[in-house]
Amino acid sequence: MSAVWDPFVRYEFLQRALAECVLMGVACGVLGTFVVLRGLTYTGESLSHTLVPGAAVALTIGISVLAGALVAGILTSALIALLASRRDVGEETAVGVVFAGAFAAGVILLTIRGSPKDLDTLLFGSVLGVSPGDLWLGLAAASCVLAVCLASARSFVLVAFDREFAQASGLRPLWLDAALLVTLAGALTVALRGVGALLVLALLVAPAAAARLVSSRVWTMLWLAPGLAVTCGIVGLELSYYAGLAAGASIALAATGVFALAVAGSSLRSQLGSRLRTSR
Repeated sequence: MSAVWDPFVRYEFLQRALAECVLMGVACGVLGTFVVLRGLTYTGESLSHTLVPGAAVALTIGISVLAGALVAGILTSALIALLASRRDVGEETAVGVVFAGAFAAGVILLTIRGSPKDLDTLLFGSVLGVSPGDLWLGLAAASCVLAVCLASARSFVLVAFDREFAQASGLRPLWLDAALLVTLAGALTVALRGVGALLVLALLVAPAAAARLVSSRVWTMLWLAPGLAVTCGIVGLELSYYAGLAAGASIALAATGVFALAVAGSSLRSQLGSRLRTSR
C-alpha cells in the first residue's frame, strides 16, 4: 500500500491531480448513470466537444478555462434542448449540428489565437497541471451536479423508463431534458481539465455501464458508478506515474478496462446460471 500512496504524499501536484480525479469521478459517475439509462451517450460525447469554444475564448482572454467551458456548455445545452423540441428538427439532428459548429469554432479560434499545446490540453486533458483555482471551480460544479441529481433523481429515472407516464404524472419531460443537459455540461466541465474533450466519454459512460452490468437497481448504480470512476482515476494516475504514460489516456484506459471486466463477469455469471438451471 505504501507504493500506492507514496507518490501522492511526496508530490503536491499529484495531490491536486488526485483531488481532481475524485471530483470528476463523482460527477461523471453519478450523471453517467442517467446518461446510460437514457441512451444519451452520443449526446454526452457531442456536448463535451461543445465545451471547446468556451475554453478557447477563456484561454485567449486570460480567464479560467473551466469557467469558459462551463458557460459554453450551458449555452449549447439550452440551444440543443430548444432545437430538439421542434418536431421538424429532432434531438439527434440538433445535437449533431450544434456539436459540429461549436467544435469547429473552437478549433479555429485556438488556431488563430492559441497554440498547439493549448489544443492538446483541451482535447486530451492535463490532470497533472490542475491548479488550486481549477479545483475550487471543479468543486463548485461537482456540488451543483450532485445537488441537481439528488433532487431530480426520481424524475430523471421516470422519464428515462416511461416518458409518456411521466408527462401524465404532471412532470415536464422537456424541462427535465434541459436540466439533465445543463447538469451534464457541468459534469463534463469538471472532467475537461483532467481527461480532455476527446477522452471524457470513457469516464462518463464506462463506469456507469459497468455498474449497470453488475446491478439492475438504479440506486445501486448511483453509488457504484462514481466509486468505479474514482477508482479508475486513481489507477490511471498510478499508471502514469510508474509507467510514464499520459495521465488522461491512462484514466480513460482504466475506465475501459473496468467495463471489459464487467462484461466478462456478466457473461460468466450468465453461463454459470444457465449450467445451474440445466443441472437442476
